[in-house]
Amino acid sequence: MKITSVESFSIEIPISAEEQTLGYYHKSAVIRIRTDEGITGYGWSGIDADAAAELLLGKDPVQVERLVANGLGHDFYGAENALWDIVGKSVGQPLHRLWGGCRNRMKLYLTTVWPVDAHQTQVTPEQQADDIAHLAEFGYKAFKFRIWRPDPMGDVETVRQIRSRLGGADKVELMLDRTGDAPGEDWDDATGLRVADALYEAGAQWLEEPFVRGDIERHARLRAKSRIPITGGEHQPLEVYDDYLQGQSFDIIQPHCANVLLHLKKIAGAAELFGVDCIFHGSHGMNLIASLQVGATIPSCRMQEIVFTTPPTQPTEAWSPLNALVKTETLLTVEDGYVNIPDAPGLGIDVDEEAVDRYRVS
Repeated sequence: MKITSVESFSIEIPISAEEQTLGYYHKSAVIRIRTDEGITGYGWSGIDADAAAELLLGKDPVQVERLVANGLGHDFYGAENALWDIVGKSVGQPLHRLWGGCRNRMKLYLTTVWPVDAHQTQVTPEQQADDIAHLAEFGYKAFKFRIWRPDPMGDVETVRQIRSRLGGADKVELMLDRTGDAPGEDWDDATGLRVADALYEAGAQWLEEPFVRGDIERHARLRAKSRIPITGGEHQPLEVYDDYLQGQSFDIIQPHCANVLLHLKKIAGAAELFGVDCIFHGSHGMNLIASLQVGATIPSCRMQEIVFTTPPTQPTEAWSPLNALVKTETLLTVEDGYVNIPDAPGLGIDVDEEAVDRYRVS
């Protein structure tokens, strides 16, 4: 089998003004790779199609490892994803079965974001608790939100409010994300430990990137002292995970899910050798498709993050316009806070090629 064409373009599904206000997902980049055996692979990110064609045309799409080694790296992750779609379709199996799946469904956790101004959350802890409780009514059992208030004890109070409404960790998991270089003010070591201890006492499940991203030593020091798991690793190149793991920075490593799938698998394998869990940093819409296939093969990857959930819109509503791109009724099936791992050959979804072409934009 040989690759005969490589395309990259965008699609946009029309939605109403109200749906736009509610944060519906209706756009995606697409990479489409065709072969001389009539098998077509899809990835869901934009790339330089001409550059990808130089790497891929005439090549065997099954030799993914070789093609990645020859230059199909992070900038071309959508093309790498599409190759795995071809591999699975060529043998009639979803990728998670080919790679040795360990689960048929994945718990979802919703990263819930409220309007902010100069990193000051504009809603009260009580309102945050109300919104989380609303989303929990649909069966979701895990949530993450920013710890960006100038006084982080206000965010600790949000955890307390949610706990009083919804119960303990056996009922709902709560994670806090500082994204240390984003709020504009870095914590010192003492603040990091004070906040970590307060979150542990309030019943939170982890504290993500309390310090500036890439700071190996400070995260390691906090992890050694903290009673709550310290997590991080989002959006970093493959090489940095060696430093994170050897430096013992995190209890959970979090590579971004929209990525080269081989790299995700390798990071997870390295993390397992260091006794560290691997739970991907998330996305939304079409970027979830490949992530679920790989996450289903990693024992410690017990949850999939959905970024972003804006109350009151729940994820299945937000990505509903994208249902038009598949031949099945829905893109993904969610039941009681878990998403079923898609099991069509390749990356798990049965793409409607006519719909993809119909919604294609210049």
